[in-house]
Formats: sequence, C-alpha cells, structure tokens
Amino acid sequence: MTPRRSSSVEASVELGTPVEQKSSDLSKPRKWADVAKEVQALREKGATVPEICEQLQVSYVLVNQLILQSYKMAIDSAAVFERQEQIRLGVE
Repeated sequence: MTPRRSSSVEASVELGTPVEQKSSDLSKPRKWADVAKEVQALREKGATVPEICEQLQVSYVLVNQLILQSYKMAIDSAAVFERQEQIRLGVE
C-alpha cells in the first residue's frame, strides 16, 4: 500500500515563489566554500536545484551533488567549480 498524506499538512513553500539571493558579486571569481553556503541557505528557504543553479550561475551537477551528498556522484567539487568559474568569467 502507498502511504497516504494527511490533508491537513500544507506545503511550506509556494511553487514559483522567487527565493532571495544573498548579494554575491558574480563578476569576480568566487570560492566554492562561500558558494556552497549560499546553495545550502537557498535550499533551506525552499529553492529548487534549477532555481539555485540559475541564481548563482553554478552547474546543476555541483548543486545536486552538494544537496544529495551522494557517493555515486563523487567528483572533486572544488576543482570542477574553479574550472567552471574560469569559463564563466572568460578566463582560460
């Protein structure tokens, strides 16, 4: 049998509601540790992975791995982020 959800439980986040982003300067290289904190804060506020990716200009793979913390997605997040920052800023 499938578990039933109680009808008295309400969603805490409305769909399509924009989640505010912390002020981070996207024109300068960022540090993965700082971006990771922003990702977690946005997720706690109810933002979806695609919304976070768009707001912070970070790839889906990095955001998804951070949120899921899956052993199946073991990549060097810091190194991948650094490379993507170089590409995003046009520095190669």
